[in-house]
Amino acid sequence: MQWVDRVSLKYGIDKKKLFKTANGYSVYLVWGSPASGKTTYVKKHRRDEDMVIDLDLIKQSISMQGKTNTGEHLLPVALSIREHLYNMVEHREIPCNVWVVAGLPRLADRARLIKRLKPDEVLFMNVPKEECIQRALNDNERADKELQIRIINKWFNEFEPDPPSLYL
Repeated sequence: MQWVDRVSLKYGIDKKKLFKTANGYSVYLVWGSPASGKTTYVKKHRRDEDMVIDLDLIKQSISMQGKTNTGEHLLPVALSIREHLYNMVEHREIPCNVWVVAGLPRLADRARLIKRLKPDEVLFMNVPKEECIQRALNDNERADKELQIRIINKWFNEFEPDPPSLYL
């Protein structure tokens, strides 16, 4: 995957370490822009018994709608479900590997979630904006293309890169 930043926040993925922690399971945080390949990456690397926490998937699950047709009326419910799952991850109450998929354009939000969940691996889907827009335009599951472009532009406008000191 050419766009995966394996150095992000000193948590580069080590395939030898993957799925092997002292407590028997691992937590992975995969973050980046909409249409950067977060879900695709997780689908490719997760195992069948792993759990995935993704706000989009939670909204789909509680609405039975497609990827981008869930509407915002169920967002508070989806956020509450995600918060409950985050609490379970934080207290290591989930007996399997967990993949957390999130946008996290703001440094403070990333740092807060990393501090809270203590993931074993953090992967940044470091994809240029133009590539994300092209992917969204080519994705048949993303019905409202103008909305997708606005969402991607908003993410990049809010994006705060990691300071170089995190890599030392």
